[in-house]
Amino acid sequence: MNDLIQRKKIVAYHKISARHNLAAHFDIYRGKDVLITVDDGDISFYHHLFPLIKAHQVPAILFVITGLVDTKIPFWWDELVYLLGAEEGEKKVWEVKTWPNHERLAYLQQLRDKSSKRPLEQTQLTTEQLQEMQAAGVIIANHSHTHPMFDQCTEDELREEFSRSRQFFEARQLKGYDLFAYPNGNYNPVAERVAKEEGINYAFLFDHKLPNKIFDPYRISRLSVTDQTSARKLHFILSGWHTKLLPFRRKIYNVLHGR
Repeated sequence: MNDLIQRKKIVAYHKISARHNLAAHFDIYRGKDVLITVDDGDISFYHHLFPLIKAHQVPAILFVITGLVDTKIPFWWDELVYLLGAEEGEKKVWEVKTWPNHERLAYLQQLRDKSSKRPLEQTQLTTEQLQEMQAAGVIIANHSHTHPMFDQCTEDELREEFSRSRQFFEARQLKGYDLFAYPNGNYNPVAERVAKEEGINYAFLFDHKLPNKIFDPYRISRLSVTDQTSARKLHFILSGWHTKLLPFRRKIYNVLHGR
């Protein structure tokens, strides 16, 4: 596994739209030491990205939220936007990510109880699809059971997440339990310790950085890209310069906007 991860530029995608730039991305990945990772396990991965991965034989890891597989349960952030409306909901998602996990859960339940809308449903990946992708070479890996923010969880909540995701992987003969991507990239010393104790051997961040020269299997950096990223920008991101310049661009933006 070290050979798969070390010295590679690791890119991280999420949801894939029907109109995407992935063909141009794979033209760039050809012949490069790139590892594709995708968080959340949205069904769009199966329809749009998986066929390209098979055709081009690029290594890939799909991090799935185990509690959603074989269900129509929505991603909690999509449900929040659905219940509150787009503008308010998008802002609220970022706010509740900073709350203790039990407060986030209670707030979502309160919104459901008060809403007159029909419960939101989303088509999720199935066990059969995961097994098909694993057989084709995609590593099906662990992105928690319910996608809480791990820096906002108690130790008991963390252990419950790992316990339930481990049961899922074992029951379905999926091999990637020990590869873990922190939801939203959030972690703290307690989360890292618990991950190690619960059998995680590799933990991935969401920090938009190239790999460190000294390899730490519990703090693996990834470059953030989307299916809409242009070929020119992707070249720039893979070069490492985008990561170096981004903090300065943010500082300039904040100064210009009085922040």
